[in-house]
Amino acid sequence: MTDLSVVIVSYNVRAFLEQCLVSVERAMKGLNVDVWVVDNRSVDGSVDMVASKFPWVKLVANEENVGFSKANNQAIRACAGRHILLLNPDTVVREDTFASCLAYVDSHPDVGGMGVPMHDGTGRFLPESKRGLPTPWAALCRMAGLHRLAPNSRRLNAYYAGHVARDETAQVDILSGAFMWLRREALDQVGLLDEQFFMYGEDIDLSWRLVLGGWKNVYFADTDIIHYKGESTKKGSLNYVLVFYRAMLLFAAKHFEGRQAHAFNWMIRLAIYGRAGLAIVRRLLHRWGMPLNVAFLTLAWSFGLLWGINDWFDKGFDWVQVGSQMAILVTLQMAFMWSFGGYREQGSERSVAGQLLAWFATSVLVLGVYSLLPEHWRFSRLAVVGMMLGHGFMHALASIRVWRQSGNPFKTRRLIVAGDDMQDVVNLLRRNQVERVKQQSFGLWPGAELPQNVTHIHGTEWIGCLKDVLEASVIHGVDEVVFSGRDTQATDILDVLPALGQRRIRCRIAWTDAGDLMSSGGASREEFVGFRHGLQRPEVARTKRVFDRASAFMILAVAPGLWCTGRRGWGAAAWRVITGQMTWVGSGSFRWPQPAVFELTEGLSPKAASRKAFTHAQDYHWRKDFAVVADALISRRAIFSHGNH
Repeated sequence: MTDLSVVIVSYNVRAFLEQCLVSVERAMKGLNVDVWVVDNRSVDGSVDMVASKFPWVKLVANEENVGFSKANNQAIRACAGRHILLLNPDTVVREDTFASCLAYVDSHPDVGGMGVPMHDGTGRFLPESKRGLPTPWAALCRMAGLHRLAPNSRRLNAYYAGHVARDETAQVDILSGAFMWLRREALDQVGLLDEQFFMYGEDIDLSWRLVLGGWKNVYFADTDIIHYKGESTKKGSLNYVLVFYRAMLLFAAKHFEGRQAHAFNWMIRLAIYGRAGLAIVRRLLHRWGMPLNVAFLTLAWSFGLLWGINDWFDKGFDWVQVGSQMAILVTLQMAFMWSFGGYREQGSERSVAGQLLAWFATSVLVLGVYSLLPEHWRFSRLAVVGMMLGHGFMHALASIRVWRQSGNPFKTRRLIVAGDDMQDVVNLLRRNQVERVKQQSFGLWPGAELPQNVTHIHGTEWIGCLKDVLEASVIHGVDEVVFSGRDTQATDILDVLPALGQRRIRCRIAWTDAGDLMSSGGASREEFVGFRHGLQRPEVARTKRVFDRASAFMILAVAPGLWCTGRRGWGAAAWRVITGQMTWVGSGSFRWPQPAVFELTEGLSPKAASRKAFTHAQDYHWRKDFAVVADALISRRAIFSHGNH
């Protein structure tokens, strides 16, 4: 009989799955292991990848997504291992993980299930590696956040087995389905995964049935794994909340009775509504957090400035009128800044010059609005100018904070841990990097010593070997560490990952054969940087609409003069642009929703028109449209509605 059967259920995670199978292949050397992959109707090429690159894997390709429990049961019924490991595809195991676990369970015949410490891609320990039974009290402490007050408490942190240390092998109630080692004999007694659980909760149910059956569940701390949790970006979504807590209701209905079941039911329902509301708030804060912070700080600065001016110059402000006017001007300042793209993806995609230009244009417009107010409404030019300067300062502070949290978007310093794979890793990183990013890389050899005749890689300086990674990350102030999946062992990565995570250094694993760079968010692949500012992007299209309306207002203001000089039709065209019926410039093959006043490709040959339209749309800037409109004004070009024919 086979010692171990590894069962992996996959659903549209090709890059994660390939990395997982590489680590599994390394860990099974010298052992009698068979590996099963059950694919739940993936459409990302997972099945073909497994069949071509891992022919030794026993592949089950389902015609539909049957869920996690049913897919695992398919392989469990077919495999022949004395032990069965349910393993998530977004995991990486150490080279000695299987051997260590097998030795432990064979020497402890009363162990029915086993889990191990798990770290995510940033090195953070995952508390779900060890859990207690989710009783109503344990669930309440978990949902209310009380477990954070006393993380080592058996009572307040019962949900995450707080009384068990991270590095302590101990008996626990509940195991994680991401790495769930099961004894075949125990499964034969208590049964397989309950297929009522489509996703989530099935590991809790099976773990508790093992305990009720007289078996022990053990948290085995002599090895650990990476669990990327690529799905973690969806944890705040309403869909996740509903699926997870419905699974908890099903578990409560199976294992709790009377008042305990009733209390658990109400707690779960309250948690659903609470987490749903929190998911909405988080989404709003993620999208608008920076603008809201800047607006609040600018308002506080502006009213403080007004108070100082009123006190120093004895102005005697009517605070209701002046306060409301200042609030309106701050709102206009924020709105114009947003329109010019100052908060595009929280400012991370624009250059410093672009940010300054957006702020300057915004300030000029707001100052123009203030100058047009009646004399008795204009309270203080010094206060308005001070508000604009304060807004620029607050915006700069917020942008710097965002850049520090997410990494400098214009410069990256990294350590690359690779050997013979170094050149391919460097090339992969360059393809994945945006065109404006400056990068400085330092190389570390994955072995114990740096070879004397190591090949020089252009743009990457060799500075040491793997044992120097922590010291080198501090000395060189690196933003991220990239490990070659081909050259670096998972054991070595796991040894340094937690320490790097504590220093907030991003860690990724490069798989050059597949062209993937793996991290907790998933795989990143080469980006066609030429379309980063293409008209197909919503924020770029918004810039075009802002230019259309702003320039149309200006033209409408001077329309009588244009009419007198023989340039008739401009006023009517400007009005159509303002009302959204037309756009100033159309780019030929890239069809804008509205017809165009001027067609960019007019008079060109088909080949030249196609090239012109492509370059205009794939790297758009409002100055391109401005050049067309200005040329038409200067040359007294007639107005035609090109978009209607």
